[in-house]
Amino acid sequence: MDKDGKQQFIVKVCCVVAAFALWLYISSTENPVAPYKIKNIPVELLNTDVLTNSNLILVPGQDLTVSLTIKGTRNNILLSKNAEDFKVVADLNAYALKSGEQKIPIEIRRSPDNVNVLNSDNLFIKISLDELIESKLPININVIGKPKEGFYVAEPMLSQNYATVLGGSRLVSIVKEILIEQDIQGLEADITKTYKLKPVDAAGKEIKEVVVNPSHIDVKIPVKKTKTVGVTVKTIGNLSPNFTLGSIRVLPERFDVTGSAAALNQLETLNTEAIDLSQINRSTTIDAKVLIPNGLNLVNSNGMVKIEINIDKVVQKNLSLEIKYINLDENYEVKLEKEKGSLVISASEAVMNSLNLDKFSYTIDLVNLVEGEHTIPVNVTMPGNANLISQSPDKVLVTITKKQTEVTTSNDNKGE
Repeated sequence: MDKDGKQQFIVKVCCVVAAFALWLYISSTENPVAPYKIKNIPVELLNTDVLTNSNLILVPGQDLTVSLTIKGTRNNILLSKNAEDFKVVADLNAYALKSGEQKIPIEIRRSPDNVNVLNSDNLFIKISLDELIESKLPININVIGKPKEGFYVAEPMLSQNYATVLGGSRLVSIVKEILIEQDIQGLEADITKTYKLKPVDAAGKEIKEVVVNPSHIDVKIPVKKTKTVGVTVKTIGNLSPNFTLGSIRVLPERFDVTGSAAALNQLETLNTEAIDLSQINRSTTIDAKVLIPNGLNLVNSNGMVKIEINIDKVVQKNLSLEIKYINLDENYEVKLEKEKGSLVISASEAVMNSLNLDKFSYTIDLVNLVEGEHTIPVNVTMPGNANLISQSPDKVLVTITKKQTEVTTSNDNKGE
């Protein structure tokens, strides 16, 4: 039994070897016919100008390829199985096209010799078409970074401010602007160059499948020197006597100004347009323009300021004060015609409510005066934040006399 089993195994091995040898012989000498599939053969679209004439455009990103099943001798198939050996076309001019998905017949114009295409009949390719539209959109410059300290990037100057975006309606509709980007970090001189225009959507993503016309424009980005100066409020007229000016405040208090170096060197402050105080009868805030000298421009400002004007109502008050004298010679005594005087003062309500009446005095100076009658001016001393309206009297009659000396007589008691 062992011997018979070995013989059968040897027979089986010999059969396999013989079959393989026969297959090699047939493949190399007889060259049998066999089918073969070639994938990803590009389809060439003919007469694509008909799309433009019909206001249509191919939707980007389509796979315009086809697969062909061919048949021929195995050697020929192995030699011609590359997609480049075939030319497959679809003629767009022969069909009525419209927006949406279209099924276009294709034609095999070239194939290797001794090869038959088994699926040459009823070959089609599906293409998606979109309506061809255009949109006029603004060109914006996205400036990144900051120039050198003390310099300012002025408004860029474009050779044109709009460009046309051409493409399928679904793509053109999501393009929101045409963008140019420029990094200005550390710059201190103008930039002049030609930029490529980039169509972007609302999120800033570039839409590459549309055409921008023109594709490039010339742009100049001015980089100018700046100076920071304060603002002075100019006023005309006077407040009504019933009011006093509390404070004037301007916001913003300072501006960055750009221009030529000579003009900047001469600039010390910016003035507002004149504010007429005679028209002010209450605390208020007024919008006003800042006057810009020729050759200068404000940086990132429209030149408007808010002027906060605070006024106080003026009130009057009557004061009765004792008339005092100073510098009387110690050998004299004095009698005043009037011992009291009156003052009328004015101040803002806030000031009046805080006045210290001890700071007011009504005095006459008797320095170097001798015995007799004298009419002396009355001097008023008062805080500087109040105003003297009137005083009474402004002069006073004084009588100066010598002091009486008391004489004491002593009787000498002589011895009793």
